[in-house]
Amino acid sequence: MELLTALGLNSGELVAFVGAGGKTTTIWLLLRALAGRGERAVFATTTHIFKPRRAPLLLDPSPDPALIALLLTRWRAIILAAQMDEEGDPQMAARCPYPATPWKLKGLKPEVVTDLARRLPGVTWLVEADGAKGRALKAPADHEPAVPSGAHRVVIMGSIAALGRPLNDQIVHRPERAAALLRVPPGTPITPDMVAGLMGHAYGGLKSIPTRAAAIALLTQIEPQPRPEATGIARQLLLGKRIRRVVLANLRLPDPVLEVWE
Repeated sequence: MELLTALGLNSGELVAFVGAGGKTTTIWLLLRALAGRGERAVFATTTHIFKPRRAPLLLDPSPDPALIALLLTRWRAIILAAQMDEEGDPQMAARCPYPATPWKLKGLKPEVVTDLARRLPGVTWLVEADGAKGRALKAPADHEPAVPSGAHRVVIMGSIAALGRPLNDQIVHRPERAAALLRVPPGTPITPDMVAGLMGHAYGGLKSIPTRAAAIALLTQIEPQPRPEATGIARQLLLGKRIRRVVLANLRLPDPVLEVWE
């Protein structure tokens, strides 16, 4: 099954990605797949991403929809951000799924993205709406995530590479918040219940998701075969009712989808 199909994405949707464990890689794979189908797509951010070296890029905090439409007649996919920002970590830039410079791009305001998506029907928007500094899991701060109110779908991400590792700042972005949400001491070895508990928590993975948006969980791993713990995590996430589909993927594989639960 293609990743687009597994996540249930439809052409013309506004899709936000939150959490940790491969948001940028997932968006890049989806962007290339959409462009390969001849569909128009925009990779936008409401946080920060690394500046691409070779990709159609528009920097404007209040972009003109007509200009975006014009660019999409020349390129089927473009990257959109507000402006250049500060220099980032070169090692993280080197791990970016696209050729990138160490300079960061500052994201658009969420309401700007919602308005652009409304004014450009038929364009699929893939929005990186959260930052995790390359960690496997994430607990959001008060101001996070920056999800556009018009999102049709929100993909909540987490990596099960965190299993068995300590709940610390090497594995989890904002570990003190994660520990408080899960009611465990910092440094506790991460279990499947903790992964599901964090991704499915109202103040964790589900924070700031618009009421009418579909919530999808995307678990990532690096092994070629599905890890057995993924089934229990998926079952627990689905029991919460708000998340209606869970996908397990290895984003390094040519065919990344390993399992889908509904």
